Amino acid sequence: MLCPNCGQENQEEDKFCVKCGKQVGGPVQCPSCGKEIPQGALFCSGCGCSTGASQGNVGYGNVPKPQGTGPQTGSFVSNIALDIVLSIITCGIYWFFWQARQMRALNHLLKEKRFSFVLWFFVSIITCFLFNVYYEYIMAQAIVEIQKRDGRAPSNDLPVLSLVMSLFGLHVIVDAIQQNEINKFFEK
Repeated sequence: MLCPNCGQENQEEDKFCVKCGKQVGGPVQCPSCGKEIPQGALFCSGCGCSTGASQGNVGYGNVPKPQGTGPQTGSFVSNIALDIVLSIITCGIYWFFWQARQMRALNHLLKEKRFSFVLWFFVSIITCFLFNVYYEYIMAQAIVEIQKRDGRAPSNDLPVLSLVMSLFGLHVIVDAIQQNEINKFFEK
């Protein structure tokens, strides 16, 4: 029996996944409204909320995705040293791509579209990147929020550190620190 959360193969008599600990036998409860829904359901029939299953994208059906690949994990994990080097070599152009990827990762982890690259880009340009100082701060707050929600030790100083370092123009260092925290969410 495949785990609906992580895709791990479990034995038929197992009640919980041997890899992630989620329930694998019988119906599961909707994370939003609590209604019982069948295993492998992508959306709750009671409230329409996504169930958070690993194959939670429409079109994947009940076929598990290979672990560690695709837009769910691989595209958000980054080699921080390479990001820094490419940002320096391209005179900051790569940094925009890096920012967009971090915003997509946080939106994915938050399960809502809280960060908009287009908004950030245009408002940052208009404000001579003062808006970026604020955005770095709220992105750090989102990381702490996700850490608390997932039961991880929160980096409570991260928002203030991001704000202060951004005020001094150390945006790339702030992004390196935040990327390190984002990478931890997708580690196996």
